[in-house]
Amino acid sequence: NKNSLTYLEVGTSDEDVATLAPCIQECTRLTGIGVGHRSLTNKSAPAIASILSGLHQSNEFSLTGQIDDHGFPAIAMELTRISASLLFLNFYWTKLSSNVLSSLMSSLDHLRDFQLVGNKLGDKGLRELLGALRKLKSLQGLGLFDIGVTWRSLQDLERLLQDVPNLQLCYVAMEKSSFPAVGEDIAKTLNLSSMKCVQKVSGEANSYGHTVTFEMNFVNSCSQLLTVHLLSPPSHS
Repeated sequence: NKNSLTYLEVGTSDEDVATLAPCIQECTRLTGIGVGHRSLTNKSAPAIASILSGLHQSNEFSLTGQIDDHGFPAIAMELTRISASLLFLNFYWTKLSSNVLSSLMSSLDHLRDFQLVGNKLGDKGLRELLGALRKLKSLQGLGLFDIGVTWRSLQDLERLLQDVPNLQLCYVAMEKSSFPAVGEDIAKTLNLSSMKCVQKVSGEANSYGHTVTFEMNFVNSCSQLLTVHLLSPPSHS
């Protein structure tokens, strides 16, 4: 029953999204939607924008695929339109630049949680994005998985926690090869002046095709948590 759906995930190809878009627009009670697949391209952008245009409000939106700056403007316009209700936003393996992401974030005043996976921003790009995120005073959770950053970004994330009091959890996963050898006082080695390491765990767990080999948890005086995962490259066997 289209009128009873409140959350929907759709799309394994550009053709799927284009075909299903008119039907999804008839689902009038949707408050959350996930669109895409890692193979999705800019060809899907108009259909994704049309899906969003049919929503009066949406609490959650997830986008997966190879959408880049050229395909994103129409999608961004619709996300801005529903910004008053948008609380949870997830981007997986997109190719959006830090400039485009920062511009979008500046319009999402009510966002509570942002997850970014596989978008290779690097340290410089993340620093630009964090400049926009620190203006989102409602932000409570931030997840950054395999976005091409190194340990040098941890100081920027520490400052973000200081600037956004409601941000209780900041999670970042980075390649193990980008991490320095650390001594007994890990926080001092990483120049995290306001935080202390409360837990470090060795082990292996699979996540998004990678192997998480080490976890560190840091807290500050406000009990805000910075969790760092070190990754081994994904197996292609």
